[in-house]
Amino acid sequence: MTSDTTTEGQVPDAAGAGNLIYRARHVPRFVRSNGSHLVAADGRRYLDAEAANGTVALGYDATILADALAHCQDMPALPSFCESELRLDLIGRLERLFSDVTGQPGRIELDLGGAQGMETALRIAFSANGPGTVVVFEGAFHGRSGVTSMLSSSPRYRELLAAWGLEVVRLPTPDCGRCPHAVPQQAGCTPGCVASVTRWGSEMTGVGGAGFGRRVSAFVFEAVQNVGGMVEPDHALLRAAVDHARRNGAVVIADEIFSGMHRTGPRWGFERAGVTPDVVVASKALTNGAAALSAIWAREPLAAPSSYRPGSHSSTYIGIPHALGVARAVLDRWDKWTTAERDVGVLGDRLAQRLGQLRSAHSGLVRDHAVFGGAARLVLTGDHAAGLRHLCLTADPRIGLIVASTGMAPDVINIHPPLVVTDQDLDTMTEVLDRALHILARTAEET
Repeated sequence: MTSDTTTEGQVPDAAGAGNLIYRARHVPRFVRSNGSHLVAADGRRYLDAEAANGTVALGYDATILADALAHCQDMPALPSFCESELRLDLIGRLERLFSDVTGQPGRIELDLGGAQGMETALRIAFSANGPGTVVVFEGAFHGRSGVTSMLSSSPRYRELLAAWGLEVVRLPTPDCGRCPHAVPQQAGCTPGCVASVTRWGSEMTGVGGAGFGRRVSAFVFEAVQNVGGMVEPDHALLRAAVDHARRNGAVVIADEIFSGMHRTGPRWGFERAGVTPDVVVASKALTNGAAALSAIWAREPLAAPSSYRPGSHSSTYIGIPHALGVARAVLDRWDKWTTAERDVGVLGDRLAQRLGQLRSAHSGLVRDHAVFGGAARLVLTGDHAAGLRHLCLTADPRIGLIVASTGMAPDVINIHPPLVVTDQDLDTMTEVLDRALHILARTAEET
């Protein structure tokens, strides 16, 4: 018999290993947060340079909940399959966020989270083209549900539950550091790279394109591959892949769950490459982490009742007033931040300067760095990312630092702080990373 009574920082046995906490036995237990900072139960402060995996773009802001409550306090719940003024207002605002950028009118579906949103996007694509092959990049991550685990690159996501009947084709990685076609000292993609992502659809590839009965129904991409190691596809490469997919009749789906709402500078990450998708899935920054909600925009007429039949999608909680109120409160803040794109560009410059300093000071451990607006990667010379991430929590006696790493890119530290992070916070981040890298270097010498 085990007990759930634990000392500070120790995870109780009742916490499932595969649920929330799975990387360490001892973890901080947070009790307060504000701005870019969190405070643990033992009083230790932490700077969040991960923004709750990119979700808390506006920082930890409790006033969002107060404003959200004002929107839904007279109607805390709603019967299933019933409409509300709150939902209709939110849908109209969300639709404009997409159509203003794409130049095309569309329709909005709501769902609970990123994986559910991606599944809804595939339903829309399949209703237009019929169920068929889905093309993604190597390094993709689109969720851990039965369907989205098939799209995500790591085989680990398919070990326990997967939609095995779904045919998925993976284009070569868009990460120039891992690309088999890369040419040393040459910036950007080679003709071989472009050819490799535009070959499918021919008799030789085994993948059906236009004119084939069994063909590709959808091409899905991320403007920046977060879980794949903070990889931004070369813009020319992505444009070529999108154009080829469209020529072959595939619905082009942009996964903006991580990169949406100014994470990379513009409102949507796909704007950086100059592409226009048919369907966009957004989630994280729409509620700033305070509620589960995703929005799926599909250009007309993809989600029209004539092709996407009523009843094709439904969920008990997509009309819940609390989540809708949170989204409205968050959108109010985004509307007031009229200089977001410019300000995130400035943040990117400041991140690049500090990461460049770390790269110069620790050339034996840091091989490269890259910045995309408010998102960045620190590429290490070996698979040290998990160890460095743990060191950042304890290396500095004054404050802990939260950064990210993934099993798909064990040599990359992911950095994407709240977009409202201050210069002082960035200095603190750099100091903690510097300390942690020094400790990592000493440890490597000892072993």
